[in-house]
Amino acid sequence: MNKTQKLILAIFVPIIFLFITLAIANSVGVTEITRKVPENLTYLRKYLGTTTIYYKGNPFDWGRTWCVWLVYSASCCLFEFLLFRNNKIIAQ
Repeated sequence: MNKTQKLILAIFVPIIFLFITLAIANSVGVTEITRKVPENLTYLRKYLGTTTIYYKGNPFDWGRTWCVWLVYSASCCLFEFLLFRNNKIIAQ
């Protein structure tokens, strides 16, 4: 592989890893939020009850997703190291 091909791989593979990691971190960082349905919306209260629950994903909730980002960083570092390591044996 020549130098240009290595440079292209060194840029695009971590970007692809980033999108995959964002999807995983978004599913790990989900927070359940409970809201009360306003009393003036009697039609919704009839079908939903007094509270509604929805889920909000946050891939940058470091308290929950730190392990995902650590694996991402380690995998990018390992990929770059293996891509650019010098395979020539130095004779001593």
